[in-house]
Amino acid sequence: MGIDHDLGAELRALSDGEFFAILAREVANRESMSSVRDALLSLVASGPTLSASVASAVPAHVVSESIARARTEATARRAIFDHPHLEASDVADVLRSRVSNRRSPAGRLRERGDIIGYEIGGRYLYPSFQFDAATAQVRPVVAEINQLLNATHDPWGVSSRWISPSGWLPDGQSPADLAAEGGQDDRIRAIAHDLLAD
Repeated sequence: MGIDHDLGAELRALSDGEFFAILAREVANRESMSSVRDALLSLVASGPTLSASVASAVPAHVVSESIARARTEATARRAIFDHPHLEASDVADVLRSRVSNRRSPAGRLRERGDIIGYEIGGRYLYPSFQFDAATAQVRPVVAEINQLLNATHDPWGVSSRWISPSGWLPDGQSPADLAAEGGQDDRIRAIAHDLLAD
Protein backbone atom coordinates (compact mmCIF):
# COMPACT_ATOMS: atom_id res chain seq x y z
CA MET A 1 0.00 0.00 0.00
CA GLY A 2 2.79 2.42 0.93
CA ILE A 3 4.64 1.63 -2.32
CA ASP A 4 1.52 2.34 -4.39
CA HIS A 5 0.97 5.61 -2.53
CA ASP A 6 4.59 6.70 -3.07
CA LEU A 7 4.49 5.73 -6.76
CA GLY A 8 1.22 7.60 -7.23
CA ALA A 9 2.70 10.73 -5.65
CA GLU A 10 5.76 10.49 -7.91
CA LEU A 11 3.59 10.09 -11.01
CA ARG A 12 1.39 13.06 -10.05
CA ALA A 13 4.51 15.20 -9.64
CA LEU A 14 5.49 14.64 -13.29
CA SER A 15 4.52 17.10 -16.02
CA ASP A 16 2.10 15.82 -18.66
CA GLY A 17 4.96 15.45 -21.13
CA GLU A 18 7.13 13.51 -18.69
CA PHE A 19 4.24 11.28 -17.66
CA PHE A 20 3.29 10.51 -21.26
CA ALA A 21 6.92 9.80 -22.22
CA ILE A 22 7.13 7.24 -19.41
CA LEU A 23 3.75 5.76 -20.37
CA ALA A 24 4.79 5.48 -24.03
CA ARG A 25 8.10 3.85 -23.15
CA GLU A 26 6.57 1.36 -20.72
CA VAL A 27 3.73 0.40 -23.05
CA ALA A 28 6.28 -0.11 -25.85
CA ASN A 29 8.39 -2.37 -23.61
CA ARG A 30 5.55 -4.64 -22.48
CA GLU A 31 4.88 -7.47 -24.91
CA SER A 32 1.44 -8.02 -23.38
CA MET A 33 0.47 -4.51 -24.57
CA SER A 34 1.61 -5.01 -28.17
CA SER A 35 -1.88 -5.55 -29.58
CA VAL A 36 -3.20 -2.25 -28.19
CA ARG A 37 0.01 -0.17 -28.04
CA ASP A 38 -0.51 2.11 -31.04
CA ALA A 39 -4.23 2.56 -30.43
CA LEU A 40 -3.63 3.46 -26.78
CA LEU A 41 -0.89 5.96 -27.55
CA SER A 42 -2.82 7.64 -30.35
CA LEU A 43 -5.95 7.82 -28.18
CA VAL A 44 -4.09 9.52 -25.35
CA ALA A 45 -2.29 11.87 -27.72
CA SER A 46 -5.51 12.87 -29.50
CA GLY A 47 -6.96 14.58 -26.45
CA PRO A 48 -7.74 18.17 -27.47
CA THR A 49 -6.30 19.68 -24.30
CA LEU A 50 -2.96 17.88 -24.31
CA SER A 51 0.22 19.84 -24.74
CA ALA A 52 2.60 19.70 -27.67
CA SER A 53 5.12 17.89 -25.46
CA VAL A 54 2.65 15.03 -25.00
CA ALA A 55 1.74 14.90 -28.68
CA SER A 56 5.41 14.92 -29.66
CA ALA A 57 6.02 11.78 -27.59
CA VAL A 58 3.79 9.78 -29.97
CA PRO A 59 5.67 8.24 -32.90
CA ALA A 60 4.66 9.82 -36.22
CA HIS A 61 3.58 6.49 -37.71
CA VAL A 62 1.11 6.01 -34.84
CA VAL A 63 -0.54 9.35 -35.58
CA SER A 64 -0.63 8.66 -39.33
CA GLU A 65 -2.11 5.19 -38.84
CA SER A 66 -4.67 6.54 -36.37
CA ILE A 67 -5.80 9.22 -38.83
CA ALA A 68 -5.99 6.69 -41.67
CA ARG A 69 -7.99 4.27 -39.49
CA ALA A 70 -10.44 7.05 -38.48
CA ARG A 71 -10.95 8.04 -42.12
CA THR A 72 -11.53 4.42 -43.14
CA GLU A 73 -14.05 3.92 -40.34
CA ALA A 74 -15.91 7.14 -41.23
CA THR A 75 -16.08 6.13 -44.90
CA ALA A 76 -17.28 2.63 -43.98
CA ARG A 77 -20.03 4.00 -41.74
CA ARG A 78 -21.24 6.39 -44.44
CA ALA A 79 -21.35 3.49 -46.93
CA ILE A 80 -23.34 1.39 -44.48
CA PHE A 81 -26.10 4.00 -44.38
CA ASP A 82 -26.37 4.04 -48.16
CA HIS A 83 -28.19 0.72 -47.69
CA PRO A 84 -31.74 0.25 -46.34
CA HIS A 85 -32.22 -0.30 -42.62
CA LEU A 86 -35.10 -1.32 -40.39
CA GLU A 87 -36.02 -0.21 -36.91
CA ALA A 88 -36.91 -2.81 -34.28
CA SER A 89 -40.66 -2.51 -34.87
CA ASP A 90 -40.08 -2.99 -38.62
CA VAL A 91 -38.14 -6.17 -37.87
CA ALA A 92 -41.11 -7.44 -35.85
CA ASP A 93 -43.37 -6.70 -38.83
CA VAL A 94 -41.08 -8.48 -41.32
CA LEU A 95 -40.89 -11.50 -39.02
CA ARG A 96 -44.69 -11.34 -38.55
CA SER A 97 -44.21 -11.38 -34.81
CA ARG A 98 -47.31 -11.05 -32.62
CA VAL A 99 -45.55 -10.14 -29.37
CA SER A 100 -46.72 -6.97 -27.66
CA ASN A 101 -43.19 -5.60 -27.17
CA ARG A 102 -42.35 -4.78 -30.79
CA ARG A 103 -38.63 -4.33 -30.02
CA SER A 104 -38.07 -7.69 -28.37
CA PRO A 105 -37.70 -9.96 -31.45
CA ALA A 106 -34.93 -7.77 -32.92
CA GLY A 107 -33.25 -7.34 -29.53
CA ARG A 108 -33.25 -11.07 -28.86
CA LEU A 109 -31.82 -11.88 -32.31
CA ARG A 110 -29.17 -9.15 -31.96
CA GLU A 111 -28.09 -10.33 -28.51
CA ARG A 112 -27.86 -13.91 -29.77
CA GLY A 113 -25.62 -12.73 -32.62
CA ASP A 114 -27.98 -13.76 -35.42
CA ILE A 115 -28.42 -10.23 -36.74
CA ILE A 116 -26.41 -7.04 -36.92
CA GLY A 117 -27.84 -4.07 -35.07
CA TYR A 118 -26.14 -0.85 -34.03
CA GLU A 119 -27.34 1.83 -31.70
CA ILE A 120 -27.85 5.30 -33.13
CA GLY A 121 -29.31 8.00 -30.93
CA GLY A 122 -30.81 5.57 -28.44
CA ARG A 123 -32.41 3.24 -30.97
CA TYR A 124 -31.13 0.25 -32.90
CA LEU A 125 -31.01 0.02 -36.67
CA TYR A 126 -30.79 -3.26 -38.59
CA PRO A 127 -29.54 -3.67 -42.18
CA SER A 128 -32.54 -4.96 -44.11
CA PHE A 129 -30.65 -7.49 -46.26
CA GLN A 130 -30.60 -9.80 -43.23
CA PHE A 131 -34.32 -10.52 -43.47
CA ASP A 132 -36.40 -12.50 -45.94
CA ALA A 133 -39.87 -10.97 -45.97
CA ALA A 134 -41.25 -13.83 -48.09
CA THR A 135 -40.40 -16.43 -45.45
CA ALA A 136 -40.72 -14.05 -42.47
CA GLN A 137 -37.33 -15.02 -41.08
CA VAL A 138 -33.71 -14.06 -40.76
CA ARG A 139 -31.85 -15.49 -43.73
CA PRO A 140 -30.21 -18.63 -42.24
CA VAL A 141 -26.84 -18.03 -43.93
CA VAL A 142 -26.83 -14.45 -42.62
CA ALA A 143 -27.35 -15.65 -39.04
CA GLU A 144 -24.63 -18.27 -39.52
CA ILE A 145 -22.08 -15.77 -40.84
CA ASN A 146 -23.00 -13.08 -38.31
CA GLN A 147 -22.25 -15.55 -35.54
CA LEU A 148 -19.05 -16.68 -37.24
CA LEU A 149 -17.82 -13.07 -37.60
CA ASN A 150 -18.96 -12.15 -34.07
CA ALA A 151 -21.48 -9.47 -35.04
CA THR A 152 -22.50 -8.98 -31.41
CA HIS A 153 -19.09 -7.51 -30.59
CA ASP A 154 -18.32 -5.76 -33.89
CA PRO A 155 -21.60 -4.84 -35.59
CA TRP A 156 -20.09 -1.99 -37.64
CA GLY A 157 -17.22 -4.10 -38.94
CA VAL A 158 -19.41 -7.07 -39.79
CA SER A 159 -21.97 -4.84 -41.49
CA SER A 160 -19.20 -3.27 -43.55
CA ARG A 161 -18.00 -6.72 -44.62
CA TRP A 162 -21.49 -7.64 -45.75
CA ILE A 163 -22.22 -4.52 -47.79
CA SER A 164 -18.78 -3.77 -49.24
CA PRO A 165 -18.14 -4.94 -52.81
CA SER A 166 -16.05 -8.09 -52.67
CA GLY A 167 -12.99 -8.80 -54.77
CA TRP A 168 -14.24 -12.38 -54.97
CA LEU A 169 -17.40 -11.29 -56.78
CA PRO A 170 -17.98 -9.77 -60.23
CA ASP A 171 -19.38 -6.33 -60.99
CA GLY A 172 -18.93 -4.83 -57.53
CA GLN A 173 -21.32 -7.26 -55.88
CA SER A 174 -21.33 -7.63 -52.13
CA PRO A 175 -22.08 -10.64 -49.93
CA ALA A 176 -25.32 -8.85 -48.95
CA ASP A 177 -26.31 -8.85 -52.63
CA LEU A 178 -25.74 -12.61 -52.75
CA ALA A 179 -27.79 -13.13 -49.59
CA ALA A 180 -30.69 -11.16 -51.08
CA GLU A 181 -30.52 -13.15 -54.34
CA GLY A 182 -30.67 -16.47 -52.51
CA GLY A 183 -29.11 -19.77 -53.53
CA GLN A 184 -25.58 -18.45 -52.94
CA ASP A 185 -24.93 -19.75 -49.43
CA ASP A 186 -21.75 -21.66 -50.31
CA ARG A 187 -20.20 -18.60 -51.97
CA ILE A 188 -21.11 -16.46 -48.96
CA ARG A 189 -19.52 -18.99 -46.61
CA ALA A 190 -16.35 -19.14 -48.73
CA ILE A 191 -16.01 -15.34 -48.66
CA ALA A 192 -16.50 -15.25 -44.89
CA HIS A 193 -13.90 -17.97 -44.33
CA ASP A 194 -11.44 -16.12 -46.59
CA LEU A 195 -11.99 -12.97 -44.52
CA LEU A 196 -11.23 -14.89 -41.34
CA ALA A 197 -8.09 -16.35 -42.88
CA ASP A 198 -6.66 -12.87 -43.67
